[in-house]
Amino acid sequence: MGPTSSVPPVLEHPEAPHPQPHSPPARPRWRSVAFLLVVGFYPLMLGVLSRVLTLDGASRGPALPANIAGLVAVCVESVAIFALFFGAGAWLGRPTRSELFWRPMRFWDWVWGALWSVGVRLGAVAVVYGALAPFLIAESLRSKVVGTEAGPSIEERLQEFRPKLEALLQFDALADPLYLLLAVTLLSFVTAGLREELWRAGFMAAVRDLLPRSWWAPRPRSPSEPWLRWQCRRWGPTVLVAGLAAVVFGLGHLPQGIGGVILTGVVGFILALVMMGHRSLWAAVIAHGFFDASTFVLLAIIVWNKEWIQRMAPDLLKQLGM
Repeated sequence: MGPTSSVPPVLEHPEAPHPQPHSPPARPRWRSVAFLLVVGFYPLMLGVLSRVLTLDGASRGPALPANIAGLVAVCVESVAIFALFFGAGAWLGRPTRSELFWRPMRFWDWVWGALWSVGVRLGAVAVVYGALAPFLIAESLRSKVVGTEAGPSIEERLQEFRPKLEALLQFDALADPLYLLLAVTLLSFVTAGLREELWRAGFMAAVRDLLPRSWWAPRPRSPSEPWLRWQCRRWGPTVLVAGLAAVVFGLGHLPQGIGGVILTGVVGFILALVMMGHRSLWAAVIAHGFFDASTFVLLAIIVWNKEWIQRMAPDLLKQLGM
């Protein structure tokens, strides 16, 4: 027998980029464009429409009814309408389960979700008040120089930036234990948590697909490349996608005023990072649900003790719009 010949193995180039977990699959770009048009700007359309109706006087009262039957009806209706839009968009855009971070729910998703709900609240407060700090300092200095009669006080100016939660619900309705139970379960975890985080996952999947594919498989850092520039190449696309989703999500809350837009935008940005960091839709859904549920519980406690708070700290009720 003659000597056997073997084919030498093909060696990878040491600098060849490996596929990243976030790299989108090859598909026609028009599908992602169609998904953005059908689903991606869904909250923005709702926010602008609600704002226009409010300005025209066609919308009266909060978005959520004050009775149990009305609350359940709004929750079911919101989920059903979103399901129609998302189903049509998914049929056009063809996002994969991996792109939507859809995997079986695990116990640790609940643990991380509960922890991140606290982190989201602390982070949102820190960012919002950090952004308002220069404004507060400038207003304080101005009032000392020109006097308080020259214009509205700092408290009155801050009211302009306060999230208008009264546009969302009637606070006194939370005094009903059954209404509160539905708010912290069906409304917080399904209508808000699942629906809005599934939208966020779809929006980010479509945007990732429209960005240059090379952004998701960057070349390794060269010895001469500055560390900061390398970090920007590594994390820049992720921050950009999360930021765009946060802007659209925040603008979807226009009826709650500029404060509501800023607050929900910051919350949405953090939740997007949670979703991509854990590669889990459920971690973000649970964090979102606990965030909203704890807000409703805090508001209910204030409502239950409204008379006592009115005597001890009447400014608190005013700041909350009660």
